[in-house]
Amino acid sequence: MFFENQEIDTSSLPNIAETTFQKLSKNYVSVRYIGNTIFFLLLLGGLFSIYIETSIIEDYPTLWYGLLAFWCFWLITSFLLVKLGYDIRGYVLREKDIIHRKGVLFKSTTTIPFNRVQHCEISQGPIQRLFNLHTLEIFTAGGGKSDLAIPGLEGDTAQQIKEFIVKKTAIAEEETELPEDQTTDLSPIITDEESSISKTFNDSNEY
Repeated sequence: MFFENQEIDTSSLPNIAETTFQKLSKNYVSVRYIGNTIFFLLLLGGLFSIYIETSIIEDYPTLWYGLLAFWCFWLITSFLLVKLGYDIRGYVLREKDIIHRKGVLFKSTTTIPFNRVQHCEISQGPIQRLFNLHTLEIFTAGGGKSDLAIPGLEGDTAQQIKEFIVKKTAIAEEETELPEDQTTDLSPIITDEESSISKTFNDSNEY
């Protein structure tokens, strides 16, 4: 068998940027805003507990006002990143794989082929439940943590994508398995060859 390893011109490959990414539900932004608000209120409560129980504003006024300034900067930046992240985040469901894009400062694009998928799960947090949103988690072999998570999906959409991936995964597994009829057909062929060789050897011994 002749081994081939031909060079491929990268300019002829399909451009992923031309792919149409599906947007998440608009309510996903509200979910993130509510989550961020709860987080920063708890953080602000921790700062004021330090203010009440200590004399930080008298002993270290610069540190105290620096912490408040950092809290305000972090709050504004996080809300801005949520909006920018929503505009970038999206997914593409193709015939043999699924692509997910996310990130603002550090962008990443993840592609999971269906022949590597082990199972899929749909999860829902308490804030997501208020907006009927779900997160689709995709697991590949050998991992306890999901390799790909797509949040902000409506209930019907998440379920449809999950069923599609499960069906495609089953088809990919069937294509990689060797059919049983091919293995059973080998037995009589080998037997006939062995019988022919044995007969020829016995006939030659008669002379």
